[in-house]
Amino acid sequence: MKKVVYLLYNLILTVVALLYLPVLIYKILFGDEEWRGLKERFGWLPEVIQATFQDQPTVWIHGASVGEAGAASPLVTELRREFPEHKFLFSTMTATGQEMAAKIIDEADEFIYFPLDLPQVVKRVFYQINPELIVIMETELWPNFIKQAHRQGAKVMIASGRISDDSIKHYRYLGPVLDDLLSKVDYFSMQSELDKERIIELGAPEDKVENNGNTKFDQDYGTTSQAAKDKLYQEYKLDPQQPIVVLGSTHDNEEEQLLSLYTELKEKWPDLVLIVAPRYVERADELQELYQEQGIETIKRSEIDSRDPEQESVIIVDTIGELAQLYGLADLVFVGGSLIERGGHNVLEPAAQGKLVFFGPHMFNFKDSTALLFDHEVGIQVDDAEELTAEMNYYLNNREELQSKNEAAVAMIEKNQGAAQENAALAGSLIKEQHILCVRLSAIGDMIHALPIASALRKAYPQAEISWIVQSLAYDLVEDNPNLDNVILLPKEEWRADFKDAKWETLKHGKEFFDDLKEEYDFDVALDVHGLFKSGLTTYLSGAQRRIGPANGREGSTLFYNQQVTMPDEEVHQIERNLHLAQALGAEVEEVEFDIELPEAVQEEVSELLEDLEIEEREKLIAINPFTTWEAKNWLEERYAKLADRLITDLDCTVLFTGGPGDKSGVSEIIEMMDEEAYNLAGETNLKELAELYTRVDMFVGGDTGPMHLAVAQGTQSIVLMGPTNPQTHGPYGEQHIVIQPDIECKNCWERECPRENHLCMERITVRQVYQIIKKQQ
Repeated sequence: MKKVVYLLYNLILTVVALLYLPVLIYKILFGDEEWRGLKERFGWLPEVIQATFQDQPTVWIHGASVGEAGAASPLVTELRREFPEHKFLFSTMTATGQEMAAKIIDEADEFIYFPLDLPQVVKRVFYQINPELIVIMETELWPNFIKQAHRQGAKVMIASGRISDDSIKHYRYLGPVLDDLLSKVDYFSMQSELDKERIIELGAPEDKVENNGNTKFDQDYGTTSQAAKDKLYQEYKLDPQQPIVVLGSTHDNEEEQLLSLYTELKEKWPDLVLIVAPRYVERADELQELYQEQGIETIKRSEIDSRDPEQESVIIVDTIGELAQLYGLADLVFVGGSLIERGGHNVLEPAAQGKLVFFGPHMFNFKDSTALLFDHEVGIQVDDAEELTAEMNYYLNNREELQSKNEAAVAMIEKNQGAAQENAALAGSLIKEQHILCVRLSAIGDMIHALPIASALRKAYPQAEISWIVQSLAYDLVEDNPNLDNVILLPKEEWRADFKDAKWETLKHGKEFFDDLKEEYDFDVALDVHGLFKSGLTTYLSGAQRRIGPANGREGSTLFYNQQVTMPDEEVHQIERNLHLAQALGAEVEEVEFDIELPEAVQEEVSELLEDLEIEEREKLIAINPFTTWEAKNWLEERYAKLADRLITDLDCTVLFTGGPGDKSGVSEIIEMMDEEAYNLAGETNLKELAELYTRVDMFVGGDTGPMHLAVAQGTQSIVLMGPTNPQTHGPYGEQHIVIQPDIECKNCWERECPRENHLCMERITVRQVYQIIKKQQ
């Protein structure tokens, strides 16, 4: 049933879009619409916008039109303060909303028109912009947009939400789609208890709904100072002693009723000036014609320089963004859309200017705001233009009472401020309190290159729960990491051993493992640092809504991501490449930190090891790690033997050979070639003990291997012998280390076995060359 309703919805919207397309094109050719707006509504964004938001942590705020843009402005200010490193995108439905947003929301990086809610259109937009958080003002529930946002892993929040009498009826037509839609919104922050009850009644989960007030109370309406008033008086050619009445956000069929207001007030107050600001400024000519048909001289705001105060006492506003200041200038204010069944408009805007607010009987879209005005006795509701005329006459005759009401309006606004902060805190928590999974499964050196991500993420998200999934070989490196809340062991080796004899049972165990993982951790984001099939699959099976990985991931890993990060084109170190991935989550790095924790028990174990070998730490200790996992990266064994002899005899050093259990026999052969005594510690330590050992030595010597990167991470100066691999991308990270690599044509070939079968790049490195470099560092 749900699929059928989605199909019908998409079909109807497609027909409506096709029917409206000629109208939109007409408005572009002959009105104030832009070609840009048409393209953006169909999902084609300008290159500058794509470039601004590509691979950047993004907050997308949507406010349909002028009113929503105003309500969003204080919220955007608070969010920008909270997340200065994020990019901010603001979208509107209308051209006037776009114009207003650009005027009042300085914190947004770019502005776009909201896309049509068709599957392919919203997919195209999300392909170009992948937001971390979407904030929708005042409850616009677009099924395909929210569905795609959820699929992309974006958090979705309704801010300052309200459900009008009409919208509660309309949303019910969506049937099962509505339930699906509401389940995909992460939080509903509603304007009032009534709005809260209504969204729950529609099906929103009760534990995801709060009443945090209306952000319009926090909007900077630009309280009109006396200096600003004086400037407006001069610009509009007004006398401050003249009664000024402002009719704001008026509509067709309403303005006809208000004609009598002007004529009757004008009889009693001959110097009265009426300023009319229609809801849609493109109706200014139509409104001017209406007054002129009654023999009333008018002038438009855009032509105010030519106003004759003796002749033209009706000013029609045909510009955007000035209404708040005009409210501040007024003696009396009426808010339109209320004498007809439009539901009214924002009555808080004039109240914030310190004005008693008049409005008609139809305020069903602003029930909470009008009730608040009533409670503070700063709102006057009338049934028709006749009653409005009588009430305005009364207050023009009773200025002291009017002034008292005006002061009470300001006090009411100040008392109810704070909704923007509440909404921003809630929106911020959806980012800050995420559960993030880092996926880097194996390879010691590559794991060390990935470790700074944990520190970077923790600094960016101090309240987040951060986990790391890893295979057993590299588990020790992340265990006890102070930046991680959980370290999860992926039992791949165990599964591999069992798979030969029990394929289906092993697959069942794998499924159970990931089912349990999803249930226990409920990840919001998974970041694949590895970029291989196994890590991409792990990222996908983690159940994370947002799955981020490198766009150049190998072995089909990109199929498992819903956000691909474009990696740097230039050659950068693996650590910087990994941190570039983390930047997609808003992590900024000033200092690379590995944070390999070495408990006291590990320190004691290494002390005992050295004591058993009768090695005193005051001796000059040099660790040599002669073997790597690639034959092509290994220096000649006899040269390691000769180097070790020279270090012992000439520099009075104690040499410790390190390596894994598989290197023990190879190290023994090297020591047998030597004339002096050295120590074979290959296989005698685990990774943490090896890390602790490297903190005790004065220098590390070896090839491009995991232990080298471990020594570097521990801050030990390293002399690294490299040939087939690139020092710029995979060498020791930091300026204090030295790389020895012959400058030959075939260097950086990245072949595991030398294609020339002569290991020329490693053979060109001489014992004397390495020795002289070590000697200079002593």
